[in-house]
Amino acid sequence: MHVTLIQAILIAGVVALSNLDGNFFGEMKFREPIVTGFLVGLILGDVKLGLLIGAQLQIIWMGATGIGPTAQLDIGAGGTIGTAVAILTGKGAEVAITFGLPVAVIMQFLNTFLMTSYSVLMHRVDKLIDGLKEKQMIFIHIICGMITASMYAVLTFIVIYFGNNAIESVVKGLPDWANNGLNAVAVILPALGFALLLNILMEKTLIPFFIAGFAITAFSGLNTIAVTLLGVAAALFVYLLGTNKIAGISSTHAGGEEDEEL
Repeated sequence: MHVTLIQAILIAGVVALSNLDGNFFGEMKFREPIVTGFLVGLILGDVKLGLLIGAQLQIIWMGATGIGPTAQLDIGAGGTIGTAVAILTGKGAEVAITFGLPVAVIMQFLNTFLMTSYSVLMHRVDKLIDGLKEKQMIFIHIICGMITASMYAVLTFIVIYFGNNAIESVVKGLPDWANNGLNAVAVILPALGFALLLNILMEKTLIPFFIAGFAITAFSGLNTIAVTLLGVAAALFVYLLGTNKIAGISSTHAGGEEDEEL
């Protein structure tokens, strides 16, 4: 699939938007692969495939969390470029992962370099703070943000527009053993993403619900929406039980305590 000039510019704009998210727009979650996947699919004319690949990348990166000084992967750029390459080459999530993960690492290094280079302006900003010159401080903040977003957009445009043929040649030239390996990785990485997420969130009291959810998903034949609704119902029940808002159970529990005291 050949990418047009307008499509390459729009995809570059999506990457720039993902970078501005968190810096200028608060936490609007524009950088999440499920969002960028939809936007890339819309631009390239295959929303369904874009959403599908974005959702698969979302599962992988759900557990990727930056803790302390550890830099998080740049999922905005990685997810966008990975999804674009997968759609342009007619491949699935395995190709999106192949190109998305290295891009996420490289762009994070670029972002760290740019943030470090901006530190030379901090002495200037300190003086502006002492002089209460708010407008000039805001101007410096906006300029630095625009430079970063522009760098992201330019690099993405170059990769997508000028490197499209080279990327397609690389993907089509992969041997069968490499394709099989990528397919296996595409299956394993979502499980790894969930494992990383559970490592952060899991509590012993939630293990029974985890087992129940796995059993329902694996053996009941229900689709994802139905299992999600069951999970929401279970979470709501636990919340109401914990806050004593279920009248029958809370009153019975209270009555039992009074009987024990008597």
